[in-house]
Amino acid sequence: MCAILLAGLAVTARAADAQRGSALIVTEENDAFASLFGKDNQDRHYTQGLKFTYIADEKDFTWLSSRFTRWTPKFGLKNESSNVGFTFGQNVYTPLDKTSIAPVPNDRPYAGWLYGGVVFQRRGTTFNNIETLDNYELDLGVVGPASLAAESQRQWHRWTQVNLPAGWENQLKNEPGFELKYARYWRLTPNEKVGRYFDFIPHVGCSLGNINTLANMGVLFRLGYNLPQDFGPANNDGTAPTIAARRNDKTDWLSVYVYGGGEGRVVGHSIFLDGNTFADSQSVHKSNPVGDIVFGFGIAAWQHVELNFTGVMRSNQFSTQPGGTDCFGSITLKAIFGI
Repeated sequence: MCAILLAGLAVTARAADAQRGSALIVTEENDAFASLFGKDNQDRHYTQGLKFTYIADEKDFTWLSSRFTRWTPKFGLKNESSNVGFTFGQNVYTPLDKTSIAPVPNDRPYAGWLYGGVVFQRRGTTFNNIETLDNYELDLGVVGPASLAAESQRQWHRWTQVNLPAGWENQLKNEPGFELKYARYWRLTPNEKVGRYFDFIPHVGCSLGNINTLANMGVLFRLGYNLPQDFGPANNDGTAPTIAARRNDKTDWLSVYVYGGGEGRVVGHSIFLDGNTFADSQSVHKSNPVGDIVFGFGIAAWQHVELNFTGVMRSNQFSTQPGGTDCFGSITLKAIFGI
């Protein structure tokens, strides 16, 4: 079905000389933004995530990007450019009831994930001249008290004068973790002129590791003025980071757009639901599949600064999940250099 959709659109890819610069990307995700959905601050489940990503200029780390290019399959991609990046982040997970000192039965356990990783992005075209991006990310880190999630949430609650969570003593045990992610994105639009105002971005991906093992697919629609020549925003826990943009015509200093779409995933393993791999810990029974509905807006100025807000509505992730659908928001600030 995906191949039929892709083949049905004639796409004019960007010229190979429209290169990307480097980019520094900061993304904060928090369920405190649930009030924007007409709900109270949920403060539960995936409650907060902070991620820093640096995507280097393609002229940097060429010794590393050339090796990635040789070692990874192309899957029909005609390569134009490749970039190496680095990422660092922390995710925080809690049950709904944070007043209980004892473990909360039938709700997800307290957990944190502190990690750093390396990113490899390869951009080019596939059949029918469709602009395509491959993203690989390897994250290494730790789950448990060493993730410092308890300290992070407690400090945030002190700053915001909210009651401190009482149950962090029941969090998952310390465990080293790894997660290898892959995603492929296609940017489709009838031609380059229309692509300034509308595009359609499907993607597929997967993840393997003791942190998460899953497969996912989704689509994003964007509508606006002078759309960035990128592949749209992405969640911190997704299979690709927010991606640095190529330059547009230098006379176009402003981009304004809205977007919406969805993603579905089948989860084979999640340490945040299944519990520790090698130690006894609290766990819950996963639900499959899991779906996200996403919507948001973006604004970019002078092609060097971009701000995105994304709202996410996520279906139940486990069978005994209290409170129904989870909602959180994501704010991404991107600074692009060297274009």
